[in-house]
Amino acid sequence: MDKKANNLKLGAIYKLAQTNELMRLIQILPCEGVWMEAAEGSDFARTFKFEDVLYASDSEVQDYIKDERDYNNRIFVKD
Repeated sequence: MDKKANNLKLGAIYKLAQTNELMRLIQILPCEGVWMEAAEGSDFARTFKFEDVLYASDSEVQDYIKDERDYNNRIFVKD
């Protein structure tokens, strides 16, 4: 069972309770929730409730980093 994340850290990778989507924490909005973004940069500035943020496992974090690297390589490498 996934554990609700506490003591959130900016830049850390977490996952969403409803979708299990891995996301990077980019902003904490006191009394409101958090802003997070997916590896491909989507969902930026969308507010998620604190209770919807779960800890990601080490392997999930590595998966996010790989996905982010792959996405960035695709958009910055020209043919």
